[in-house]
Amino acid sequence: MNTNRKKFNIWTGSSFIIFITYLLFLVYPIVMILGQALFTQGKFSLANFTTFFSRSYYFSTLANSFKVSLTATVSAVLLGTLLAYFFAMFQFKGKKFLQILIIIASMSAPFIGAYSWILLLGRNGVITKFLVNTLGFPNFDVYGFFGIVLVFTLQLFPLVFLYANGAFKSIDNSVLEAAESMGSRGFNRFRKVIMPLLIPTLLAAALLVFMRAFSDFGTPMLIGEGYRTFPVLYLYSVHQ
Repeated sequence: MNTNRKKFNIWTGSSFIIFITYLLFLVYPIVMILGQALFTQGKFSLANFTTFFSRSYYFSTLANSFKVSLTATVSAVLLGTLLAYFFAMFQFKGKKFLQILIIIASMSAPFIGAYSWILLLGRNGVITKFLVNTLGFPNFDVYGFFGIVLVFTLQLFPLVFLYANGAFKSIDNSVLEAAESMGSRGFNRFRKVIMPLLIPTLLAAALLVFMRAFSDFGTPMLIGEGYRTFPVLYLYSVHQ
């Protein structure tokens, strides 16, 4: 009896500490930010929001963030889903090794990926020099909108891959066999049978990718070159 009460007390105390930590480091900062945004000189006001949306610079930066995040989300979902389908439906040598590499890629910080692509496809990058000087390609670089989307896609598609790969493996083979016996094969089977089962998983993965891309600071800061997103604008506003 005393042992059960002791275990209960330890569990209750641990849960209470976790809850207080959650309130202190997550809820409290959000409440403070909302309070500063909604109250001016102690009175409720939407003046801060009016000022924000009335300035084209702020509004265009917010639009840039949505544009980059949505494009990267679509690209990452497409790439991650196709790779997950290939890995789940086919057997080939080196499959586990490639899966490990994909998982490792998702663990690296975004700015590390951005810096790596600068070394490869920057103005003085290794691949850029080879393509321009050796093969005669026109000058190009990884900076700007397309560079940000490229890095986000390659950085975040492993998240979609992990979600979609698990979803593909969870599909009962009898469902696929039944669809095939009824004449549904190839892309038609994928569209009518597999995709409806996969949509909830892909929506969850897409939301995660979008939030990661929208809140990322390092990648737009390193390779944006004037294409500012909201996190970059926030840093400049704080240090002004």
